[in-house]
Amino acid sequence: MRDKIFRFFSFLLLLLPAATGAQEHQRLIVVPDGAGLTAVDPLAGRQRSGSIGAVAAFADRWRTELGERNVVVVADRRKGWGREALGDAIYRELVDSTLRRRMEREAGYAPEAQRDSLYARFGITPRAIDSLGEAEWLVVDRYGVEGHVAVRVRRFDNRSVRPSRRFEERFAEETNRLRSFFLTPVARLDTAITTRDAFFGPSAWADLFHRFQLETAPAAEVSCVAPPRLDASLSAGPVALGDFLRLFRFDNSLLTVRLTGQQLQEWMEKLFGMRFFRLEGPQSDLVRLRVPYYLHDDVAGLRFRVDLTARYNRRVTIYETERGEPFDPKRTYTVVLNSFRARDLLALEGVRAQVAAPDYRLALARWLLTRDTLRPRARDNWSAAPERWVRAIAARERRTIFDE
Repeated sequence: MRDKIFRFFSFLLLLLPAATGAQEHQRLIVVPDGAGLTAVDPLAGRQRSGSIGAVAAFADRWRTELGERNVVVVADRRKGWGREALGDAIYRELVDSTLRRRMEREAGYAPEAQRDSLYARFGITPRAIDSLGEAEWLVVDRYGVEGHVAVRVRRFDNRSVRPSRRFEERFAEETNRLRSFFLTPVARLDTAITTRDAFFGPSAWADLFHRFQLETAPAAEVSCVAPPRLDASLSAGPVALGDFLRLFRFDNSLLTVRLTGQQLQEWMEKLFGMRFFRLEGPQSDLVRLRVPYYLHDDVAGLRFRVDLTARYNRRVTIYETERGEPFDPKRTYTVVLNSFRARDLLALEGVRAQVAAPDYRLALARWLLTRDTLRPRARDNWSAAPERWVRAIAARERRTIFDE
């Protein structure tokens, strides 16, 4: 009856001489390295399958039948399978670096040093592990019967496995601390901010992340920031880490690059050429909606004007830095931006990147933990012209795009 819960992946029969004729049955369970610390994602608040508590419940069930020594759990990471979830990684880095190891030990994971020898004993190949889906474990039975060895390899869908009650009670205090870490307010936002404003000009939303980037990379003079979502808002009042971090779905680092003033001018022409149409009157379209939201960069650190009646590559006039220094096309400027947006700049001859923060979201969390009050304001460092046309079109398009 038990086998009905399994879906066969493959069946391997190995006829090998055994040292003894005694009957033996061992089970190896291969799970992702990076299985969830808790059954509930601390950032999204959603249930997730395959947590370490679920692994513990699954292994304990078979240890009762087969014996403590005959059931072994191994964690593996291949081709991105089992990548640690964002909330778990940030909590480990900032709060408790030993929690994962303690939970795995309680769940009966074998030490990493034993993994290869266990794979050899059970006849496991990398290909078998590579084929696993995100909600699957590999279950391998090794039978020693009358001088022969038989190995059976199967996949198990772990979405139906509920965490071990014993395990959850053992780590209840740690689990509560983990959740509260992302839900407890860390700062106060003194004004509501929204990405909607960022598509039509300088915005408080962009200013908040410019401040983070420029303070994290203090040598930078210019910052480029694009919205992390098309339509996201944060209300005035207390804000928690989870409010910010759940907006960033992709892994990026924070980089600085050094550009000449001429290269910076050309980069900005490209940015604002992608963001806005050329205007012929107040009935023209303004925002290029076919350009993804994550390419609608805002620029801080420079004072400039974007003439939307001018042709492409003749729109941006840079006057000075926000420190009041005249803009010099021959001078070198340090620009801070995320690694995704830096890719185009790194394709330029002679441009190299320096890492300001290996993990953008982790750096953001660290920065937020040092703030008491966040006071973002729309910068007045640039404008799109003709201003009267832009204001009229922006009001119309906000109603169209965001159903205001």
